[in-house]
Amino acid sequence: MTEITIDLLRHGDVAGGKKLLGSTDTPLSELGWQQVHSLAIEPWQKIVTSPLQRCHAFAEEISSQLSLPLEVNKQFQEVNFGQWDGQLLTDLYGSDDAEKLIQFIQSPSTITPPNGEAYNDFETRIMTAWQSLLTSLHEDKIEHCLLVTHGGVIRTIISNILGYPSTNLFRLEVPYACLSRIKQYDDYPPILSFHGRNL
Repeated sequence: MTEITIDLLRHGDVAGGKKLLGSTDTPLSELGWQQVHSLAIEPWQKIVTSPLQRCHAFAEEISSQLSLPLEVNKQFQEVNFGQWDGQLLTDLYGSDDAEKLIQFIQSPSTITPPNGEAYNDFETRIMTAWQSLLTSLHEDKIEHCLLVTHGGVIRTIISNILGYPSTNLFRLEVPYACLSRIKQYDDYPPILSFHGRNL
């Protein structure tokens, strides 16, 4: 039986305080680098990353250590929060958009951030990229892959694997530098092997 393992790694802490970060390209903080550097290097055969530097910079370092090419896939980029993107959470919760933000967290598919990306479109983007990744791993006979990405991406992948609705999306905690593992055996549906291992 063929076994494929995909490790989902959320980037570490970011510079500039607690912000709602989607497409805003913010680097890792010093703490963020410490978090991801505590990762025990696995014998990954393929490394895929979001293009945003809070993911890409660390993924590039790992690919160099393992002498592996780095695949940058913009489809695994975080949701675009539009006018909310890059703003401090304290400012957002004190603004006129606070109720809309709370509604988004409670049920992302029912409201779209101003000038942002609809959650249903984001989910389609992520799961299409995910299925394409699984197909390529099977075809290339890759047994162990690392995907360095974002909290919203990881929540969406796991929620689809476990079959729970988007209204429960934010009930899944995905802290910075959190590692989750997905396994797939042959043509069976993927399973969540573990979630929430902090680095």
